[in-house]
Amino acid sequence: MKRLILSAFLVAIGLSGFSQKHVKLSFAGSPSVNWMTSNNPDAEREKLVPGYDFGLSGDLYFSEDERYSFSTGIQISNIGGEISYHTNTSFPFSGVSLPPLSKIRYRLRYVEIPMSIKLKTDQFRRVRYWGQFGLSAMLNIESKGDSNDGSLKKANINSEINLFNLAMNVGAGFDFELNGNNSFTTGLIFQNGLIDVTTNNAFTDKTIINSLKLKIGLIF
Repeated sequence: MKRLILSAFLVAIGLSGFSQKHVKLSFAGSPSVNWMTSNNPDAEREKLVPGYDFGLSGDLYFSEDERYSFSTGIQISNIGGEISYHTNTSFPFSGVSLPPLSKIRYRLRYVEIPMSIKLKTDQFRRVRYWGQFGLSAMLNIESKGDSNDGSLKKANINSEINLFNLAMNVGAGFDFELNGNNSFTTGLIFQNGLIDVTTNNAFTDKTIINSLKLKIGLIF
């Protein structure tokens, strides 16, 4: 936690030091729905699971009119999903033997660094619409899991999860000016996983996490 706080502080200092005139900082949180998919036909996606993230971000503007910017920051993301494994025999998973047709609920936490290009419209009645496209690099800091047979109950499953994750972000929303310096921002962001998040030694597959997030934040 101390390292996380220090990292957030360094990011804030770095962003604000870029140029006071061309940088705006924001604090945002995002409730989300998440799901995991696999390219192995024996690993089937189950129900959507809720999640959330929160953190600090900054827009580094390329021009005085603030229409184009590079957006980055640091946040904590709590995501996951549920996978049903259609096997005829039991299989090993995180130190236990799970029976055939087991379902596993993944509860994953990442430190996420999003990097996007953001485009904004001109202001119209205190509102500016925006769209963004980019990537998110993620470092796993906690992995827990549940199984439908009760063998796993929020158990540590670090051995089944890869340390790094990478996702593509596409989003759109709007900023509403509250006064001369502060704005309320909101939008929808779809996050598409690009690399395998699981090790799953018992299966040959690629499992990714997808998310749909409702961003809500305050720009300072």
